[in-house]
Amino acid sequence: MSTVTMTHPDLDQTIEVREDAVPHYQASGWEPAENPPARRKKAPARRRQTGDES
Repeated sequence: MSTVTMTHPDLDQTIEVREDAVPHYQASGWEPAENPPARRKKAPARRRQTGDES
């Protein structure tokens, strides 16, 4: 399922919501962002230490 970046005129932040939830957020004053911020890549998962490392 895709997401939509939304902004609110009274708040200085953006949120990402599921595409099917957009009408719900629009009823509360949120609007789809015209220029959404670039998505950050996820950091690679860290390996857990098992205690066997030397």
